[in-house]
Amino acid sequence: MDPEAKKMWAIAGSTGAVGLEISLAIGIGYFGGRYLDGKFGTAPWLAWIGFAAGIGAGIKALIRVARDYQKSLDNDKDNEPKQP
Repeated sequence: MDPEAKKMWAIAGSTGAVGLEISLAIGIGYFGGRYLDGKFGTAPWLAWIGFAAGIGAGIKALIRVARDYQKSLDNDKDNEPKQP
């Protein structure tokens, strides 16, 4: 396979996986908080805190993917031949 095509598939894979990562982070945070609410009788506070923590983790994952994509664009720009 062409190296450029491999690179594009890698970018597509990491970008596509971030949606799943965001939804799982929010879901785990929320349902983990609900579980702890049931154990400690603090409903709905820990569920909301878990939800907010999940959103934070999702945003962090999105920023990570955006930075990786920007680095790959910068590397491509540096590797292009200079025109006189």
